[in-house]
Amino acid sequence: MNTGTILVQNTIKGFTLLELLVVVAISGILLGVGLPAMGALIERNQFEAEVSALHRAVALSRSMAVYRGEAVSLCPLDNLGNCSDQWSNSLSIFADTDRSGSLDENEVIIKVLPALSGDSSNLIRDFNRSSAVMFYPSGSAFGRNGTMKVCLRSTPNLSATIIISGSGRIRMGKDQDDDGLVESSSGDPVDCT
Repeated sequence: MNTGTILVQNTIKGFTLLELLVVVAISGILLGVGLPAMGALIERNQFEAEVSALHRAVALSRSMAVYRGEAVSLCPLDNLGNCSDQWSNSLSIFADTDRSGSLDENEVIIKVLPALSGDSSNLIRDFNRSSAVMFYPSGSAFGRNGTMKVCLRSTPNLSATIIISGSGRIRMGKDQDDDGLVESSSGDPVDCT
């Protein structure tokens, strides 16, 4: 009988201190380069989401006017139910049966677009008319062109316009002269100051 001893070799695997320091250094470099780019990406996504939401709100206002057969307004409402010029506040789409540009007791709010939040404080939205965006049952707008704009304060060349024609056509503004700035309905570059 052979009664030999069996040896079990136990090897422990791990990182050396040098390998760990190299991994930490490479991770630090990647984070240092990647985090600023990630912040810019997040801001751009917030900007594009706001432009899309505003475009959908304008389109919904027009389609609801046609569907309901009555005037529909889109504007920021103050505490008394009157349209204000604070376009960064929440925007209300409401049936404006008397076409007054204010929400009266017998008129219904169709949808509310939230105000720009604190973490979106870098965004600006504005409208070049002091009154509400109003669509009539025919789908036509308030009789003259209007331009809504959305800008990102930290990036002056990142702007968008939503142009509403008197006939009710809604379109996005474009950079016609390739200067990096989107133009309004009059062809002037958007001023985000």
